[in-house]
Amino acid sequence: MSQIGITHSFDLGDGRSITLETGKLAKQADGSVVLRLGNTMILATIVSNKDAKEGIDFLPLTVDYQEKYASAGRFPGGFFRREAKLSDYEVLISRIVDRAIRPLFPDDYHSDTQLMLSLLSTDNDTLPDALVGIAASAAIAVSDIPFNGPISEVRVGKVDGKLCINPGKSQLLNSTIDMIIAASASDILMV
Repeated sequence: MSQIGITHSFDLGDGRSITLETGKLAKQADGSVVLRLGNTMILATIVSNKDAKEGIDFLPLTVDYQEKYASAGRFPGGFFRREAKLSDYEVLISRIVDRAIRPLFPDDYHSDTQLMLSLLSTDNDTLPDALVGIAASAAIAVSDIPFNGPISEVRVGKVDGKLCINPGKSQLLNSTIDMIIAASASDILMV
């Protein structure tokens, strides 16, 4: 069985490129995308109920970002052999994505919606927290869920007096600015 996916890459301007691929993984989801930057890979999947529940006047959106130990080549040992609840860091990343995409759903869209973001692999220098918004937006864009996007999310650092996009961990040690910005084509959604 051949799995043919659709791939799109774009350059960050410093020799690194982000690749988005859909059509190979999570085919039963309404939308799924694998984002890759270097050795960092994030799987974003979204599913939504076709009909809204009676009496709901808000968007019941759940966003879960999860990092597995195995994505960094580590495996939990000792008493706790399985992954535990979401860490505070994972909850904060989930909130960053939620706050950026929630306003872009139509006001009358009230169907239960779940967005799962899973870190599949990572390297020691790339920070995945500024990439999950792009992956989430791409997954929604390839689905049939109504969305007034897409959005982009980027970490901005200032190293040696120059602004840089998505700096690595080593560059952030010398950075005087560290902020994540989410924006659509026309508006800044969150800083």
